[in-house]
Amino acid sequence: MTSGTFAYVPVSSIIVDRENRQRRELEGIEELAKSIADNGLINPIVITRENVLVAGERRLTAHKFLSFDLIAVQYIDELNEDQLYLIELEENIRRIDLSWQDHVQAVSRYHELKAKKASEDAKPWSQEATAIELGMSQANVAKYLQVKKAMDEGVKDVIEAPKFSTAANFAARRQERIKNSVLRELRAESAEPKVAVNLDGDELTPEAVAAGITAQAETEPASQRYAEILNTNFLSWSKEVLEVPYNFVHCDFPYGINAGDTKGWSGAASFGGYEDTPDVYWELLHTFVQRQNNFIAPSAHLIFWFSMKFYTPTVEVLRNAGWRVDDFPLIWHRSDNSGIMPDPQRGPRRTYETALFCSRGDRKVVKPVANSVAGVTTKVYHMSEKPTPVLEHFFRMVVDETTIMLDPTAGSGNAVKVAEAMGASWATGLELNPDYAESAKQNLGL
Repeated sequence: MTSGTFAYVPVSSIIVDRENRQRRELEGIEELAKSIADNGLINPIVITRENVLVAGERRLTAHKFLSFDLIAVQYIDELNEDQLYLIELEENIRRIDLSWQDHVQAVSRYHELKAKKASEDAKPWSQEATAIELGMSQANVAKYLQVKKAMDEGVKDVIEAPKFSTAANFAARRQERIKNSVLRELRAESAEPKVAVNLDGDELTPEAVAAGITAQAETEPASQRYAEILNTNFLSWSKEVLEVPYNFVHCDFPYGINAGDTKGWSGAASFGGYEDTPDVYWELLHTFVQRQNNFIAPSAHLIFWFSMKFYTPTVEVLRNAGWRVDDFPLIWHRSDNSGIMPDPQRGPRRTYETALFCSRGDRKVVKPVANSVAGVTTKVYHMSEKPTPVLEHFFRMVVDETTIMLDPTAGSGNAVKVAEAMGASWATGLELNPDYAESAKQNLGL
């Protein structure tokens, strides 16, 4: 803020015009006083030639707390345009009527200009220094800068957040997801994925991954696809240990309720059905948990569709395998009133389906959504496909550009299609039935 020349005046001579200054509590004076005592005054206060305070009331108050007689000052008529702008920013930051978006812009710009000036003077500057100057905690300054970065990147959920705390939480979750994810790109010579950013440990910083995303976008053709449907059996496929594991699994195994015989399921016969015995369900589930470390990242999300008939034992299996299972399942209500009717003489039609929302490690959600959604039934590519609007709703919790998604029984391919459309880094669908696999590929335009 200073021009490099300043004077010392008695602390008692500084005039604070209370009527024309914004009313606010001066917080953190003791911490600021300790910093000044240890390191000196980084930036002088700003006054008029009549010794009226313009900026730096906290610094002045800290000097009084320390019983210092003199304080370094800079006269306002000695400041250049950039320095005056810094004063304006500092005062604006303290305004209680400033919108959170403008507050973020002001804090970020203040930090940027101070860092620039320090660099020109061959001096260090840090978030902590900005925090001391503005009377904020270093953690809060970091939040403001993180939110500003997300705003600059055009992250809609951050920009449109109703309040700063919401924007900060979203930006923090997004940053952590980027840091903890390994991105994939297509090999030029095949459809097999490879690591786009080959970093690990401390090297896998948000900045490094972001640079990888940019490099990938610049080198990949616009027509390149980040999705695949493999005609293979999950039971055999899962034996292989993957170099790059998946961090989101959408699991829609056969429910084990004998729906495959088309009984009670309108129009199912035209799709050919599929094997849906309890034995099939339990074999798939137990194989999934026994081999999960072969293909699932230590920090991952799982959306697991199931029949309420097997709710308790399914939850037990997943929790015993290390998954945190939300007590309240996700619900798709079939708003067209369709569904299985096992015994029309003695029971109701089942017009909703349920999924368990699970996580392991500490992978954060992209954003929270309602745990229930209404949607009409669709049967275009498979007899029991999940409608894309329903998947889009739930996938908003877990899918962004850091997502590497797997559907081990892809069926219609809708889950892979939605994940790709929502910007997933990679999405893989496995389908045992060759006819369904071909239909799923057609669904995705592969």
